[in-house]
Formats: sequence, structure tokens, C-alpha cells
Amino acid sequence: MLKKVKSFIEIILILYPVILTAQKREIIAYYPEFRSKEQLFYVRDLEKNGTASKLTVMNYAFVEPGPDSSGNIIPEFINSYSAYQEIFPSELSVDGIADSPNQQLRGQFNQLRKLKVRHPHLKILLSIGGWAGSKYFSDLALTDSSRKNFVDACIDWFIKGNLPAEKNAGGKSSAAGLFDGFDLDWEFPIKGGLEGNHYNPNDRENHTALFALFREKMDEINPNLLLTAAISARASEFWKYDFEKDQQYLDWYNVMTYDFHGSWEMRTGHHTNLLSSPADPDWEKNSLDHTIKYLLDSAGVGCDKIVPGAAFYGKSWQDVNSSSYGLYQRAKPDTVWNRIKFNNYLDFSGIINSGYQCYWDDHAMSAWLYNPKEKIFFTYDDIRSIALKARYVDAYDLRGLMFWEITGDDTSGNLVGTIYNRNIPDIEIPTRKNYNILPTIKILEPYNDSLIFAGSNFIINTNIEENNRTIVKVEFFVDELSIGYNTIYPFMWVWFNTEEGEHKISAAVTKNDGTILISLPVWINVKVK
Repeated sequence: MLKKVKSFIEIILILYPVILTAQKREIIAYYPEFRSKEQLFYVRDLEKNGTASKLTVMNYAFVEPGPDSSGNIIPEFINSYSAYQEIFPSELSVDGIADSPNQQLRGQFNQLRKLKVRHPHLKILLSIGGWAGSKYFSDLALTDSSRKNFVDACIDWFIKGNLPAEKNAGGKSSAAGLFDGFDLDWEFPIKGGLEGNHYNPNDRENHTALFALFREKMDEINPNLLLTAAISARASEFWKYDFEKDQQYLDWYNVMTYDFHGSWEMRTGHHTNLLSSPADPDWEKNSLDHTIKYLLDSAGVGCDKIVPGAAFYGKSWQDVNSSSYGLYQRAKPDTVWNRIKFNNYLDFSGIINSGYQCYWDDHAMSAWLYNPKEKIFFTYDDIRSIALKARYVDAYDLRGLMFWEITGDDTSGNLVGTIYNRNIPDIEIPTRKNYNILPTIKILEPYNDSLIFAGSNFIINTNIEENNRTIVKVEFFVDELSIGYNTIYPFMWVWFNTEEGEHKISAAVTKNDGTILISLPVWINVKVK
């Protein structure tokens, strides 16, 4: 029996990289143009930590719609100097070669071009709008002529590469070949978004017309150019979009499955939870899963058109009551930006030394931090929820996973690496040489002969009846195929989109001495509802 267990595990370890290779998905990073003194980040850093090789698309954010001197809405740079005029020294350059003050393309655009030379698979899209840049979206989309004026300018500047000439930079063909398309981030049509935004009752129809014109003009140049759109993740706001018409023009939707809770509320909550929790007092019960199921089942959006989002940032509240360790408690919004920064998503020591404790919601599949002394609550995506979101994308055959934004990763690129590998970075342990089946390693949920409905997401709970500090990893299997592993207590996982039939659930527990303990199997029945 022990030989059979050993053979099974060895086969899984051999085949797993092959399985991952066959499941290639889009990994889409938003790259913000801004750089603060507290958050210095350069394109070069994506090359240094290996992140660039893992990404498939990078959205440069943002260019904003705005009026020119004649009142026409055209694309406007937030900072044209940073975009294509700044002279990068050799030590900040992707290839170690400094910009020349006489070259047409400098700044971050030139660094992105150098990155594409090293990684030809990488697509660069220009993201237009954003939370702070959507004021004039309604105006640009309003009429045939306003749409044509804006789209023509975008095509001329960013696809043909004829950037406006400024400070001895830009000019004809200066950025030709850099951008592979556009990401339209209108926040939001008809209503919502930042105070002061312009709206029109016909925004929904005009949005569709804008997509159609972008697609038409891009196809005239190259049908392989990409057109995507960032959209709200709240099902209650989906009436603002005409999904049936819009998706024929778009390669995919970047669904902003974050900011479910935030500073506009006087109660704490998860802002980027994977599953809906019955304990969430919000009537919408928003979550990544709730949003994606609505798009698939009610809005009729194709799975290949859906890219949910992860959050490489957090949100916080202050004056939080200690009940339930701060979760779903009355509080005041925290106005201190970047209060918490992970230098390493695999090492919690810095956070704990600062007085925070890490907690895990086994209903929402989401992490949070709470500081009982300072009474501060912090909600974020951690390395576990990122891995689970990548697995969710695979289970529902979605186009990929995107995130806002790249500077929120740690210096080793662990969050992007987790998306790429669909797993938390593994733990280095001694050679695995002992294999045991012990009844002390139990699967608590599901239990034997459980009846589960097909297409559901089932949380797998384990009970390890020994010192948890000796456990470094728990890997989960359905019918002897790995569905992922967890290296952080509490050791639980999710089997997404369950398939009809009889299935065997088991877990392999790895101890810090290399011993692997195999749970007794649990058999379940999955039936169509």
C-alpha cells in the first residue's frame, strides 16, 4: 500500500508542470504612470524580478479624455514628461543603456519598448480613463463626430505612433509598434464614479458605439490589435452595459472584482473576497464568484470574454471594535494611505511585529489583518486568495486574471508568480522519503456520502491532530488529481465548479522533516440540481 501511495505522489509531481503549461491564461497587469517618492517603481524592476516573463498583457494607466482649446475631447497625458520625454539613466534602464536626449522616444514608453524586445509575447495596451480620468468620457462618446475625433486621435498617437512633439521628443512614428491596442476604463456610464463626472441618459448606447468604432478603426490597421474594457463588478450596476452587443467588439472584459467594501462605509468588510459570506451585512453579498456567475448565467457573457481582478492593494478602517477580530464591525474610514506594505508576501513577521494579526475567513476565502491596540482593520488579497483566484479562472475556463496594480507586489514578484503557477510558492523541505497513511489526518468537510450540486464551489476543511507548527503544506486531491495546496494555517482549500459523478477527496500533509501523511479518502456524490 505504501508503494502505491508513493507512486501516486511521484506521478503527480512529474505531471503537474505539464498540466499547468496546457492551461495558459492571460495574466494582465495594470502599470500606473505615477511614481511617488514613497513608491519608486520602474519598468526595469519587472525585468529584474522575472515578472515580465510571466505577464501576457500590461495596461499602461492612464491617458485621460479631456477638451482641447477648441472644446474637442482628445486623449490627454497625465504626465507626458514621464510617459515619453524623461531621460532614463543606464541604472534605471531595462537593458542598461541610457536614453539619449536626442531620441524621439524616451521615458517609460521607451522602457516598455525595450521590455517588449526582450519578451515578444508581451502585449502592451494603453488604458484610457480610470477612476480619476472619466470626467469627459460621456462627452467623447456622445456623437458620431465626437467619437470619431477621439478614436482617430488615439489611433494616430498610439497605434501609428505619431505622438505629439514636445521637448525634443515624440513626432512621426516615434511610438510605432509599442502599443497593441486599448483598454477603455470608463468609470462609469450613466451614473456613479467620481464626483463631477459628466453623464448622459444615452451613455449605455454611446458606449457600445464607441467600442464599435474603435474595433472598426483598429481592424483597418491590424485585426489582431486588442480592445478590452474595465467594468464594474457589482451586479446591481450591470444595467449600465449592453453585454450582448458590446462583447462582439471586445476581446475581453477586465472585471473589477475589488472595492466591494471601502472608505464610503462605516463598517469593515472584505474588499476583494473570492466567495460570498452569509455573515456579510451588505444585501448584495458581492464577491468575485457572485459577479462571475451573474455574467455567465444571467448576462450571457462568454467565458473567454471574462477576466476577473485581484487587488494588489488593501483598504483599512480605524477605531474598529475588537469583536470578531474587527470583521464586519462599526468603524471610521482610515485616511492614512499605504498604512501597510508587505515587503514579502511569504513572511508575516514584519506585520506581526507591528502589532497586526493575520486572520482568514473560511466562508469568503479572504484574509484580513487586525491590530487590537491601534484598532485598525485592513482588508487585502493575500498569497492564498491570489492562488485560489487563479484556480477559479481555470475551473470556469475564463480568459485570465488581471490585477490593479503591479507596484503592489513584493520585490520578488511573489503575487504574479502565484498567478503564473496557480500555487503559493512551495516550501523547501528535505527529500520526501516517508509516506504514511494515518487516520489522524482527517477531512472534516465534505464528509462521506455528501451530496453536492454540480457547478458549486465546495470548501474542503481538514483536521490535523498534532502540533500544527510541524506542518508546512497540505495538498488537496480530487480523484487523485491535485487541485492545489496551502502552506498557511488554517489549511483549507476550494474545489471549484464541481463535476457530476462520484468523486474521491483526499489530502497529503507534508511535515517539516519531509514526512508525507495521507488522509483517508472521502467519497462524495455530485449531482445536477
